[in-house]
Amino acid sequence: MIVDLPSTSTVAISKKLVQLRQDTGAMALGRVLTMLIVVDELDADEAIEAANDASRQHPCRIIAVVIGNKRGQSRIDGQIRVGGDAGASEVVVLRLYGALTEHGRSVVIPLLLPDSPVVAWWPKDAPANVSKDPIGSMAQRRITDAAESKSPRTTLKGRAKTYAKGDTDLAWTRITLWRGLLAAALDQRPFEPVIEATVSGGSDSPSTDLLAAWLAETLRCRVTRARTRVGTGMVSVRLERRSGSVDLVRPDGQIATLTQPGQPVRRISLARRGTAECLADELRRLDPDEIYEETIRKGLTRIDGKSVTASEAVRDGDAPSVEEAQRESRRIARTSTKASSATMVQVPPASGARRRAHRQEGRSTQAREEEDHVMISASPRVVVHPSKQELSDAAGAMLVKALVEAQAARGEASLVLTGGSLGSAILASVAALPDRDAVDWSRVDVWWGDERFLPEGDPDRNETQNREALLDAVPLDPARVRAMPGPDGPDGDDVEAAAQRYAAWLGEAAGDGADSPTFDVLLLGVGPDAHVASLFPGHPDQLRSGVPAAAVHNSPKPPPTRITLTFEALNRADRVWFLVAGADKAHAVAVSVAGAPPQESSAAQVRGIRETLWLVDADAASDLSHP
Repeated sequence: MIVDLPSTSTVAISKKLVQLRQDTGAMALGRVLTMLIVVDELDADEAIEAANDASRQHPCRIIAVVIGNKRGQSRIDGQIRVGGDAGASEVVVLRLYGALTEHGRSVVIPLLLPDSPVVAWWPKDAPANVSKDPIGSMAQRRITDAAESKSPRTTLKGRAKTYAKGDTDLAWTRITLWRGLLAAALDQRPFEPVIEATVSGGSDSPSTDLLAAWLAETLRCRVTRARTRVGTGMVSVRLERRSGSVDLVRPDGQIATLTQPGQPVRRISLARRGTAECLADELRRLDPDEIYEETIRKGLTRIDGKSVTASEAVRDGDAPSVEEAQRESRRIARTSTKASSATMVQVPPASGARRRAHRQEGRSTQAREEEDHVMISASPRVVVHPSKQELSDAAGAMLVKALVEAQAARGEASLVLTGGSLGSAILASVAALPDRDAVDWSRVDVWWGDERFLPEGDPDRNETQNREALLDAVPLDPARVRAMPGPDGPDGDDVEAAAQRYAAWLGEAAGDGADSPTFDVLLLGVGPDAHVASLFPGHPDQLRSGVPAAAVHNSPKPPPTRITLTFEALNRADRVWFLVAGADKAHAVAVSVAGAPPQESSAAQVRGIRETLWLVDADAASDLSHP
């Protein structure tokens, strides 16, 4: 619904919003923030559309301040958009004319959501000092886009001089996946320091400048910024180490190749990120981005000032050849198309025991080397989201990033899924993300934490729900999707035999005599009684040991017969993410985070090797002393 209010006032707009809420049920009071867009008439529609798309992950009230003709009589032409015309938001468009164009702050103040954060965004031209701008000074986060300025590099230098906590730029957000892939590539053997680096990209690409600055500040080595032709964006990164170089090359803005010494070349989806996608990323956090601050204030000054073209850098051996990367990418694509098994042979999965040995060796090395900033801890950390939807959207984005990082490190990734409405909602959020294509789904191993002992396709099976939410929409390798057998499986009604079969699969995937592989990400729902998977506090089958998977009889939650991973398998995950929403689970969250014993909480007995994360909504966090 679109309601036009020509020659209006903020009072009239506020009254109309209240009326619409009463008449149509617009969810104004459910919005979690106010987004202010400051834009001229020419770019207004494009900016509002991008904000609408971003609001599907972050419901908000969008107030677009459209700067019109500054001459003539002062006037506000208002417009309200709700329902299908406003995404998951309310949109208030304020077209200002005359002297009012200089008083946008006074116009928007009456329309801000009470007691809610404010984010300001300038899609095109932004003030020289956004934190001192009348509208910017109201905002907790201020988003600019240096790529839209006439001189992006000069703009970045200006942003560095005027930086205030809460400032950020979409040029920074566009390199999130690049940073994740490079960090993951260095977070593995041989853990050598980077001697020097070369970052190549368009001469008009501020993202290339920021990536070079981030590397210079993080690695404290010589970083050269090489120029490619205008409009090419980010092209390549070479990190020189004693054992050889790490090369990440994106020749066409879509597909990248990652080359590391002693490993096969990997082909990775690394498409340029759209404005709506980057904007949604920025709305996920309202606290200051300290890494961005260090990068723009310190890192930019560390870049080697030598002017060099990318072709010169390639000639001198300082940068990878784009042409060679294109040929290698096409070769891998042809091989993958001919036979998926051949592709799997190129990147043989490390056994579970070997991975654990590598991780142990890595941790001891990291403890000795000052230049390694990776902190490994299994201590639980709690992240509270205002709503279940925001929780699932944030977790979905995190999951894509974690899988991309795992594949950048080893060429494959492993994931353990959970059931329930929240588990499926997170997978649905992944399905809706453009970033999902950054994952090579054909190299993802999918497991389940537990399953109801029901026939394949039964709507109550976790597998069925997960397939509907995501799995059927992505190109998984069927051989890598290990669903728990049901009574229609090879063991019939013998649930004990079915559990033993699943345990055998886990052992085969682990190799070297281990009972279970080391999973990259383990998703776990938590019941009101603090159970996880199908391990119920006080139940006789809860403390089964010596096997990675076991049958569960007489479950206190129907259906009574199930298969579950045991604590031994659950505690073999790099990252354990507990996903909890609802006030009925607040007590379970509180006692589990506090470390309750098994008879009180099964969830408290599970920890990740690298990370133990509780992702909860505000209701589920209500009993925490320090949410």
